[in-house]
Amino acid sequence: MELKKYKLGKILDVTRGASLSGEYYATEGDYIRLTCGNFDYQNNCFKENTSKDNLYYIGEFKPEFLMEKGDIITPLTEQAIGLLGSTAIIPESEKYIQSQDVAKIVCKEDLLDKDFAFYLISSAIVKQQLSAAAQQTKIRHTSPDKIKDCTVWIPELTEQKRIGKLLRTLDSKIELNRAINQNLPTLDRSSIAGEVRRVA
Repeated sequence: MELKKYKLGKILDVTRGASLSGEYYATEGDYIRLTCGNFDYQNNCFKENTSKDNLYYIGEFKPEFLMEKGDIITPLTEQAIGLLGSTAIIPESEKYIQSQDVAKIVCKEDLLDKDFAFYLISSAIVKQQLSAAAQQTKIRHTSPDKIKDCTVWIPELTEQKRIGKLLRTLDSKIELNRAINQNLPTLDRSSIAGEVRRVA
């Protein structure tokens, strides 16, 4: 399989979200503002942010910051070690607002498959480059330009599509297994012990 070298900026675009005024944060509303709390960086997927109760936004914002189902996002602020380079996919349209701590990844479709891009951004080679280039403050930051400056090696588009589809299928199976495990009824240990004695 032949790989071609690119700067990410040649095969995708990265846009920063809106600066949202805190005076319009609310505990209920029609739109939820995305934060770094929406990244499950250990499993590299989207999660609902349950750490805050003022996640709704009731102020005005530009329509381009309203996310669509399937949009790929990545954090611009490292509020937990390992967060930079994480990716997530928006699960629902017309619900989430892209805030300034969250970048949207837009693929150049003739060069980069969207599924492949999701895993490329969160790969070790990109994460290492983002970590090395991050501003060394108490909470480290990256930027759209630093993401676009990362160097990658990728196969041609047909192979990207094959790999992306395979990885997406595997992730779906892992997520299904995780959901099954979380929903299994918790058995009382004493009842299990009683059942073991009865069978014995």
